[in-house]
Amino acid sequence: MFHRTEDRLRAAVRRLNAAEPPVDLVLFNGDLTKDGEPWNFERFEETVADLDAPFVATPGNHDVPKDFDDHETPSTSVFEDRYAEPFPFVRRVGGLELVLLDSATFPDGSFGDGHRGALSPSQLGWLEENLGNLDKPVVALHHNILPVLPKTVGNLAFRRVYSLYNRAEVVSVLEDHDVPLVLTGHHHIPDSERVGGVTEVTAPPACSYPQAHLVVDVNRKGTTVRLVPHAEKEEQREAYDALSSAANTRRRFAGVVDGKLRGAPLIQDAPRKRKPPEPTD
Repeated sequence: MFHRTEDRLRAAVRRLNAAEPPVDLVLFNGDLTKDGEPWNFERFEETVADLDAPFVATPGNHDVPKDFDDHETPSTSVFEDRYAEPFPFVRRVGGLELVLLDSATFPDGSFGDGHRGALSPSQLGWLEENLGNLDKPVVALHHNILPVLPKTVGNLAFRRVYSLYNRAEVVSVLEDHDVPLVLTGHHHIPDSERVGGVTEVTAPPACSYPQAHLVVDVNRKGTTVRLVPHAEKEEQREAYDALSSAANTRRRFAGVVDGKLRGAPLIQDAPRKRKPPEPTD
């Protein structure tokens, strides 16, 4: 639904501006553009200029240079200058510490030939060193750390593209440091998954069904995640029809998304038990 994307993003901006209570920060979790085109970055910037709240972004697999591009995609350092800080970094939001990571690029350029994702050894080392110093960390990156797509969608190689290449290492680090929440994108499917002590919430896309964003509300009572459509019913139907009439793999996405929406609330967690403090002398 690329011909509708700008309209949907403008609708999302309007609804975020009207949110009560006001939004503290907007997180764009990657794929700001179709394929990293400089003119699409410009259109994105023009569209979100009306946001009342500050925003930050992580790069997606469609935002970084690829070997097969026929245009010059801005480098990751340019992305950092425009929408973030040098990755990895921490952005404090109220009482939370939002940890921003880059899963779309690798220092050796090995992801230039496809759309895989991973956290580099340097980022994993940074997490090991810094997570213990954070009181309420929430981690954000583009690629999914937990498999979301069922086996009925695509073949194994396709499904591997849609999750983090070194996810076992990443999950281990997050569990060791008791990180309660990870925010991702990439899948085009709204979802919540749990492994061990880590909960991953995946945002839906603005450009295709169900054309919605998430509002994450964290307070003393707990965390609530709400899915907010920025398309009207007839607009959602148009997007659903386009998806369900596409090739087999994409058509199956429509059914998976519907199943996730019908199953909401996607997950209800009991109060988490924090690790007991280390004994002291």
